[in-house]
Formats: sequence, structure tokens, C-alpha cells
Amino acid sequence: MPRPRTLLTALLAALLLATLLTATAAQGQAEVLLSQGKPTTASSVENASTPASAATDGDPGTRWSSAFSDPQWLQVDLGAPAVLSRVNLQWESAFASAFWIETSPDATSWTTVHTTTSGTGGVQDLAVSGTGRYVRMVGTTRGTGWGYSLWEFRVYGTTAPDAGTPISQYKHVTASTWEGGNAPAAALDGRTTTRWSSQFTDNQWLRIDFGGVATVREVLLVWESAFASAYRIELSADGNAWSTAYSTTTGRGGAERLTVQGTGRYLRLFGVTRATGYGISLWELQVLGTVDTSATTPPLLSPPTKAPANPGRFALTAPADNAMVTSTRRPAFSWAAVPGATRYELWLNLSRTDYDFTASGNLIDLYTKVAEPTGTTYTPTWDIADRWTYKWFVVAVDGSGATQVSAIRTFSLYLPQLSTVEDGIRIVNGSRDLNKNGTIEAYEDWRRPVEARVEDLLGRMTAEEKAFQMFYNAQAFPRAGWHFGPADAQDLHNALLASSGTRLGIPFVSAGDTIAGYKTTYPLQSALAAAKNYPLDYRLGDMQRREQLEVGTRGVLGPLAEVGTKVIYPRIQEGNGENADVAAAQVRALVAGLQGGPELNPASVLATVKHWPGEGAGGEALIVFDEVTIKYHLLPFRAAMEAGAVNIMPGYAGSSLLDPGGPGAGDSPKILAYLRQNLGYTGLITTDWLPSGSWIGAANAGSDVMGGADPGAAGFSLAQFTAGVPAARIDDAVRRVLRLKFKLGIFENPYGDPVNGPYRFHKPEYAALANQASREAMTLLKNNGVLPVRLGVGDNIVVTGPRAADTAGCCIWTSYFHQEYGSQTILDAVRSRAARAGVNVYRDSGPSPKLAVVAVGEASYTHATNWVKEQPYLPADQLALIRGFREQGVPVVVLLVMPRPYVITEWHDLASAIVVTYRGGEEMGPAAASLLFGDYAPGGELPWQLPRALGDVLRPGGTDVPGDAVEHWDLPYDLGATAGQRAEIRGHIEAGRAVPTGYGSPLYGYGAGLTGW
Repeated sequence: MPRPRTLLTALLAALLLATLLTATAAQGQAEVLLSQGKPTTASSVENASTPASAATDGDPGTRWSSAFSDPQWLQVDLGAPAVLSRVNLQWESAFASAFWIETSPDATSWTTVHTTTSGTGGVQDLAVSGTGRYVRMVGTTRGTGWGYSLWEFRVYGTTAPDAGTPISQYKHVTASTWEGGNAPAAALDGRTTTRWSSQFTDNQWLRIDFGGVATVREVLLVWESAFASAYRIELSADGNAWSTAYSTTTGRGGAERLTVQGTGRYLRLFGVTRATGYGISLWELQVLGTVDTSATTPPLLSPPTKAPANPGRFALTAPADNAMVTSTRRPAFSWAAVPGATRYELWLNLSRTDYDFTASGNLIDLYTKVAEPTGTTYTPTWDIADRWTYKWFVVAVDGSGATQVSAIRTFSLYLPQLSTVEDGIRIVNGSRDLNKNGTIEAYEDWRRPVEARVEDLLGRMTAEEKAFQMFYNAQAFPRAGWHFGPADAQDLHNALLASSGTRLGIPFVSAGDTIAGYKTTYPLQSALAAAKNYPLDYRLGDMQRREQLEVGTRGVLGPLAEVGTKVIYPRIQEGNGENADVAAAQVRALVAGLQGGPELNPASVLATVKHWPGEGAGGEALIVFDEVTIKYHLLPFRAAMEAGAVNIMPGYAGSSLLDPGGPGAGDSPKILAYLRQNLGYTGLITTDWLPSGSWIGAANAGSDVMGGADPGAAGFSLAQFTAGVPAARIDDAVRRVLRLKFKLGIFENPYGDPVNGPYRFHKPEYAALANQASREAMTLLKNNGVLPVRLGVGDNIVVTGPRAADTAGCCIWTSYFHQEYGSQTILDAVRSRAARAGVNVYRDSGPSPKLAVVAVGEASYTHATNWVKEQPYLPADQLALIRGFREQGVPVVVLLVMPRPYVITEWHDLASAIVVTYRGGEEMGPAAASLLFGDYAPGGELPWQLPRALGDVLRPGGTDVPGDAVEHWDLPYDLGATAGQRAEIRGHIEAGRAVPTGYGSPLYGYGAGLTGW
């Protein structure tokens, strides 16, 4: 039975680790006075002549004194993390009889390093041990009837050197055993509230894979009470042969700092003897040192570059054209000698993170110079990752600098690590025997080309097995091709095991509506469009890919390739604003990030680009673009294809242009034919969630997968489906499904790690990315000088409004707010940030507020708006909050959670400042709070125009039908525009030019937003 983990033991673990790191950092440094002249704040001051800063000014004739009440505090910001050794208090006659000293890295989480209930005043010199940037004296009981008063508050210690992030943190890990939910990865997650514990026997081990050769210098162990009295630290180059780097038979538990010298890719803690009757258990195992990543890091000797004109001047030799490399990650390249050449340049279309996402063209056609040999051969000293379409060429350079370009060749490289999960599938001749017959058929042999595997498997499938590949609900039907996520990690794993047990062992792809992050939620695409930071967009997609791979979730139902030109379209919040060029760049970046490169590969998450052919031009009922404006709305779809997207979802809406009077896109042959014939798209088409009565029609129209479709739905059967859809059409669809699955590599490794993977969710670096994205999106529309907040210590702020404590308003669908990882609401974040400035925060009302922060806007929604969609303005109760504080003479900062363009004219002049947060992801609260207090300058810009009045959008009393629209649903920047301006907009689109954004007469134009203070 697992032993309970108490809060006390977790706190002790945190203290042990802090003490251990303190000891590590402090070696050999003399203490210095750290606090003098540093920013100092307090809970209160007696009067202006006794400020907080007087206690750290080095002048023994000036003092801080507080109000005459308990408790009170004085806090100093040392400016950087420090190792503390001593605190010197020089009390005036008004001293503390009971107080404590505490430290914090962030002025939010505090650790007590000294406490007393018998203070005598005078001069107190206190030896302390701890680390932190912030140090605070908290007085709980006064020694007199006055307040608390200090002539000097002096903090001594040393500035902590940067020990670096442990090279073990979040690395892949295995163990001999684990107990209950105390997984091996818990010892590497940097959280002292989680732990690994083994079963209750001796000879237990924990093994870390650094991912490259590590040079180890120290190992830090923080034991739970069940520790090892005898253990050793071992290193290995291959995970098989081990050498001992440290051993002991007198382990004492607690926190141990070990000098360990050696190199190896793997490190193993081997517990020989337990000190208790339990197993062995670690809160944290941290390894300090360095990791050599050169073996997996290609040289990038150029930016991503298009191939030169006029190739083909000389021949390439190896790898052969269209070769499939399956025996090495370092294939030898060779080519014909060119007379007069003094050197050569080898160019390869490596996957990059620094593409110019604003440029048109296929990302896979961008090359990197990786070598400059003088001879006609080159063998990489670095591993080439698995991918299906590598292209390469060589440039010959002569002594004068003249160049000749070789032919361009293509090869693929696939060298998978086969799953070792015990799923009943044996390894035969180096491949997984998926059908469990003891021999390896072509589809099971990963060394064969993808197309050969597809055709072999298709030929072995029954009609029913083929049809299953076009449906969801693998939870209930293991032969189904698709699984609707997100799912609990273990539940997903169990479903994958069930699919491996089917006759042919075909794995499914799990995909869900985690459209803005899997376990770390970033801002919606409309908010990202306010920032226009496309490299960051790529990193957000890449972050989501990494989190999903941890547990084997290999698909996502996003991103959206929609341009939002209709104000009252509810799902405009999911789109990319109304600038099609921004939308195109953003979609390119997100798709490439989710794929981990310019094409689908074995390390990808399958992106599902939606909603074809562009519901931003009308919504989910009807798309109204014409032969001109369709060009504008298809730009992001073309960009997605250029980024390598191979799954597109048609929406519910039909198109008055492509199929007048016809059905929705998913079951419209004409709309789907336009995608394939006019855009040249050859990938998968997955419908949106259609009723069962539409599935046969959708398949016959050209859709390959029935989105979310349950083959066990009432009144439906696969027999009906196979009877109603020609076999050739089913074969065509299933070929595409199987092709994607082979390219994803899931036949070789369908699983994630349900035990350890979740401990690698929501890493600090991921939260930082989400926070950066939210900060960059924040748009300051108005500021009458109240921002940044510059209130005095002890001043009061009120935070109110329906979005203030709303944990869901930041996010939609199944990209959630994660309170379990410390995500903060607007209220909590403002309260935390204000505390650092000594400002008090009250909810809804408070005494003599100097500022009101009113968080308004719509609660989370998906298909339908939170309010009536034809009323895009604040409801009366939210408006009353703004008006009420204004009437009291309290300056109002409006934090506007605005998922779609609003009419804000009615209350615009009542607000002293307006900050648009959009749906800012789970870091929306901290990002907004940091902006309010001036921790960074605003830079976001509106991704849409804001209407001056509802009459710019709809006729009086109008509803969501084309005849009632005043704006043109398919045109950008036309709120309040004249007929002549709309004609000019159309002219720009027709000519293929970027559309100027200054048309119309909105209250705020596209791109509005104050930058800087």
C-alpha cells in the first residue's frame, strides 16, 4: 500500500534542497552587505518622514516605522538571487517581541529562515541560512504600543553563482520499480512535492538518459524518509556496461551533495541496501555538469536558403536518388569532381526553427549549407533525424569564386527505435510482428518504402477493417483509425494496447481540440495575431508537440487557417485576425512547430488545418466570398500547405461561390474538388463533426475521415457504409490514412510514456513561453497616465468584474487553465504583483481605493457566443461596474477579455486605461498584472478593427443573415467604409497586393495599440 505524502515532508524536502544548493553556491565566498540602497517596501509607514527605504540607506540616523498595528512587514529586493548568512536588525525603541525572517525567489513563495517570540530589541545579529532574492522581516507582536521601527535592516551573504539548470531535469528516466503514483520522473521534475519511491526490496535503481555524452561533476540527492544506507552512482556510455563513480555504505538520508566525476550518456543510482522497511524514495535527484549535444546538432552554416537557379551542372553519386537510408544516421555523401574547383559546399534541406514565416514558398525547399569540404565526399559527424524528404545539392567553387550547381537529389532516412512496451507484439528480424504470425510482411518491415507498406497492408484488409480506419472512437472500437482526445495518459495507453491486439495491429491517431496547447495553454490565434511574433508561434507549436509526444497523442484538431472579416462570427476568436498575410505567416509557423519541421515525420504531431474553405468570411452557416475575395481567404490555407500540412478539415458552412445552394463543405463534392484541383492538395480530408446520416455522403464527396464519428452510433452500421461508398473511394481514403500513420512512425512506436510523461508537462520553460506570448499580445488602447501603477506603500486597489477570478475565460475547448501547476487568475496575479510593491488588493470593494481594475468581457465559449452574438458589447451589469467606480472618482483600468471585436464606445470615455487581454491563455493573469505595474512595456496591436457603433456591423434590429449585414463579411478593414473604399480593397486583392489597413471609420483601426509608456 503506498505510503501517504504529507505537506510537512514536502516542505522539509524543499528546505533540504534549498540548504543543499546554498551550501553548493556559497563555497569559498566572503559575505558582503547586500541590502544597502536596494529597493525596500513595507506593509505601512507611520508618516512620510519614516519611509521603508530609510532602513536600508546605511544612515543610522534615519529609520522606518510602521502603523501602530500587528502584523507589519519590511521587505528588501536584493536585485538577484543570493546566499544568505546573516541579518542584522537595529531596532529603535519600538521593537518586535515576536517576528520572523523569510526569503523568497519571487516575492510570492516564502521560506522562513529565522523565527522568535522573545525578541528584546536593540541590535540583533542573526545567523541565517537560505537563498533568495527577496528578504522580509514580518513582525507579528509589537514590544510597545507603537508600531515597528528599524534604524537599519542589513542583510549579509553572497550573490549566488549560476549553478545552471541540472542536466538531469526532465530527462527521460526509467527505474527498476515504482510504488503507486510515485513515478521515476518525479525525482527529476524540480518539484519538491513529488517523489519517486520503489517497491519494498533492496537492489532498486533509477536510470537517467541525458540524450548525449555528459560530463558529471556533482550529484544532489534529496531523500524522503525511506532512504538507501548503501548505494552507488554509476555511469555508462550505452546503458549496458556500467562503471562506479561513487559508492557508500553509510548513507544518512536527508540531503546529500556528492562529488561525482565521470562521463557517460547514462547515469544510474543503484540502491543496494534500504535503511527502512520501505523501499527507497527520492524527492529530487539532480545532476550538475554539461552535456555534449554536438552528435545531434547539425552545423548551420547559412540561413534557410532557396536552391540556386540552373542546377544540374554536375552529377551527385551517393546517396542514390530517392534512396531510403535505414542503416545509419550519418550517410556518406559523394559527387563528381568539377575541374578547377577548390572547394565544395554541401546543402541539405534540414529542419529549421528560424524560417522566415512571412515568405511564400514551400519550407521543404529551403536549404542549409552544412559543410565546405575540399574533396568530393563528406560524412556527417552528427546524426540526421528521421524524415521522408531530404533534398540536397552541391556547389562547386573555383579559385575566382565562380560557382556551378549540381543536380538536386532526394533521399529519406528512417532508423526507428522500436517500442519495447509489453503489448503482445514480438520483434522478429528487427521489426514488430504486428499480425503476430511469426514472420515479417512488407507492411511490418520499416526498411521498405512507405508506399510499398501502404499497398501491402491495404491488400490484407477486409472491407470492414478499411472502413474502420475512416472513423473515430478507438476507445470503444480498437480497430477504429482515430481516437478523440485528450484522454488521461493511462486511458490512452490502454486504448493503444487494445489496438495493438487487433488482427493486423494497426495503431490509431489520437486528436482533440487542444487548439492552444496540450498541458500548457497559450493565447488563442487571434491574440497571437496581436503580437505578430512568428518565431514565437513556432516555439508554441513545438512546445505542444513535445507535450503530446510524452504520452503518445499524435494529432490535434488545429490550427485554424481562417481570416476573421465578420464581426459577429463567434469563432473569430480562434482565427488569425483580419489580415490575411499575418494569418498566413502565423499558420505556417504553427504547422511547422507542431510537425517539428517542414513535413510530417516520426517526431510530428499531425496538424488538422481548418475550416476549409474559410469560415472567417461568413461563419458556420454560409461563406460569402466571391471570385475576388476568395483569394484573400485562401492565403493561410496555401501557407499551411507550404508548411507541409497534410490534414485539412472542411467546416460546416457551404459556399455561395464554390457550390451555390449546396451542402456544407464536408459533404460538398464541388468544395472538396476545388481544394484538390485548384490548390493541388493531396493530403487527408477530415470532416467536422457531422451527423451519422451525412457520413456516406461525405465519403462519396471526397472526405477521407469522418471527424469524431462513432461507428457504433444508433441507426448506423459499417455494413451500410461499405454498401453506400464504392470500394475504390474507400481504398483511396484509407491509403491516405495509412500513409500518414506510416510517416508518423506509429507502427514502430505507437506509445508515449503514461507513467513518466505527465511529469514533463508544464515545464517552467513552457510556462515562460506562454507568458511571453500573453505579454506580447496585451494591447493598451488607452492610458490617461494611470499606468503603470505607481501607488504608495499601503495604498489600496480594488479588483472586480466577472473575469477577475474566472479560471476559464482565458481559454476555450480543451486547452485548459491549469491551477494544479500554479496558474493564476487575474485577481490572484494582481494581488501577488501588488504585494511586491506594498500595495493592498481587495476584491470587489475596499477602503479608499486609489485604483479600480475591472475585468470584463465574455466567459469561455466555443460555437456560440456567451452573449447574443448580434450584441457585441458589454452587458449592463458589466458596464455598471465601470460607471460605478468612475462616479466615485476612482480611476478605472479596464482589463477587457475580448475574444471578438466589441463596440466599446459607450464606456470608452469612462475608463482611464483600457488593456485588451483577448483569450490570453493560462498566463493571461500574470501577464496582465505585470503590464499594470510596468514590468514591461505594451506592444500588442489590435488584430481587427473595432466598430464605432453597432450600425457599422448590422442594420437596426438585424440578425446574422447577409441581408442585415452592413459590413461586408468577406472584406477586411471595411467597418464604416464607403463604397469607393470597398472597391479599392477589392482592387488590391484582385491584383495580389497587400491591402492597406487604414480603410473605414472604426473607433480603433486595425493595428491600434499604444507602445511603450
